[in-house]
Amino acid sequence: MENSLNRRDLLKLTLATGVTLAAGGIAGIARAGGTENDPSNKPEHAADRFLKSMNCSQAILETYAPSLGMPVEQARRVAAAFAGGMGRGSECGAVTGAFMVIGMKCGKTVDNDSHADDETFTRVAEFVREFEARHKHIGCSGLLGTDMGTPEGVKKAADAGYFTSRCPGYVKTAAEILDKLLA
Repeated sequence: MENSLNRRDLLKLTLATGVTLAAGGIAGIARAGGTENDPSNKPEHAADRFLKSMNCSQAILETYAPSLGMPVEQARRVAAAFAGGMGRGSECGAVTGAFMVIGMKCGKTVDNDSHADDETFTRVAEFVREFEARHKHIGCSGLLGTDMGTPEGVKKAADAGYFTSRCPGYVKTAAEILDKLLA
């Protein structure tokens, strides 16, 4: 019987099938190593995405949104206007991106869900405490030491190289805190 399995091949196939099922099927095996839409090291992925796009809010939201049911393309659109402290130098885009992720994970879906509100704002407050403990500020202008609400301030930050030297660290910090808060 040329096409039949011998005992050794059958044992290998059985073992491979068991491992595949234990890992959650083929999709589970793919998720175990991380994918572009669900990276295994979210802080590194977010920092890398920032360096490619130069948009901190998008880097955070697009890193976490797919695992919460939002496609990357939609996350990019939703977060687009929050970078650079909403273009005004206020809250850092990595911070506002993190707030969006917390809302996606914990936010209420019905009007009278005060428990979800409490959970959301408790996690937001914890995020702010930890981010400020590491960086002293949550505002883009404070983090970069220049008025990011003005063209002159943006130019000063760009000329000093802050977008490639400081901002990736803020994005990575936001993702590290999120990983802890969402675990």
